[in-house]
Amino acid sequence: MTGSRISRRAAMLSGAAALAVPFAPARAKPAYDIAPHEVAAGVWMIEGAPESFTRENGGAMVNVTLVETRDGAIVIDTGSTATMGAVIRAFADERLGGVALAINTHHHPDHWFGNMAFADRPVAALPATISASAVNAQAYSESLYAILGSWMSGTVTTPATQELAGGVLEIGERSLSLLPLVGHTAADLALIDAQTGTLIAGDLLFLDRAPSLPDAEVSGWLGAIDTLATLDVSGTIPGHGRYHRSSAALFQTKTYLQTLHARLTLAAELGLSPMEAMEAGPVPEFARLGANPDEYRRTVAQRWRDFEIEALPVIGGT
Repeated sequence: MTGSRISRRAAMLSGAAALAVPFAPARAKPAYDIAPHEVAAGVWMIEGAPESFTRENGGAMVNVTLVETRDGAIVIDTGSTATMGAVIRAFADERLGGVALAINTHHHPDHWFGNMAFADRPVAALPATISASAVNAQAYSESLYAILGSWMSGTVTTPATQELAGGVLEIGERSLSLLPLVGHTAADLALIDAQTGTLIAGDLLFLDRAPSLPDAEVSGWLGAIDTLATLDVSGTIPGHGRYHRSSAALFQTKTYLQTLHARLTLAAELGLSPMEAMEAGPVPEFARLGANPDEYRRTVAQRWRDFEIEALPVIGGT
C-alpha cells in the first residue's frame, strides 16, 4: 500500500460527538479508562500519561490519534497492549463507524503492541518499521511482560503487514499526507490531515515529556524537526504530550536533544564514568519533564558508549 486510495464502506457514522468523551466498551468495564477528545474536526486524540511504562499506568503513556472518514476511522498508533488496542477499537467501532486502517508511526512497542485488536483490518507502516518491529518483537514483549505484568495478558506481537510510502493516502474522502523521516528511529512517519491541517508527528516530537533515545540518531532527528518546522499546520499531536497550536514541541524537542548531546559529549570528554554522568542528571531546564530523571538515566545507560567512542580522540590527545 503506498499513497493510494483505500475504500471500505462501514456502518453509518454516529452523531456529532462531544469534545471530551470518557469511553468504555459497553460489554464490560475496561482495564483502561481512555478519554478520546476531538482536537480538530474529525480528529480524535487519546492522550497518554507523561511517564514511562509502569505497572500503575499499564503502558497507557502514548498518544493515539483517530481520524474519521466515511469508510471508518484511520487509527494512528494502537497502544501498548492487546487490551489497550481493544479499547481503542471499541471506541472506533461504536463511535466512528468502524476502522478502515491502522497505521504504526514507528517500531517502538507502545505504538504497535495493540495491533492484534485490528488484525481483521489493514495494518500499515513504513517497510523499515515493519522489519524492525519483527526483529525486536520478542525482546520488547519480554521486557513489557516484566514491567507491566498482567496488563500484557493476551498480547501477541502482530507487526504491520502492509507497506506505506511517502505521498497522499486517501480513504473515505479524507486525505493524509505521509512524510517518511528519520531520527527518533531509522523510520519515522509523520502525517498531516489535509482537512484540518493537523500534524500527527509520532515520536519525532515530545512535549513536557523527556524524549527517549534508544534508537536515535540525533543529527538526523534534528534535521527531521527542521523539516517539520517548515510545514504549514494548524495544530500538532506529538507522540507524547498534549495537542497544541504553537511550535512548543518543535522548540522543546530540538532544544532537549541539543543540550543532552552537549552534556553527554562534555561528560565523555572529561572522562566521567557512566555512573558519574547519570548522577549529574539532566540540565535543570529539563529536569522536571515527564519521565525524567529516569529517561535521562536510561539514555546514558543505552547510549553512553556512543559518546565515549566520539570522545576517544580527545582523551588520547589527538
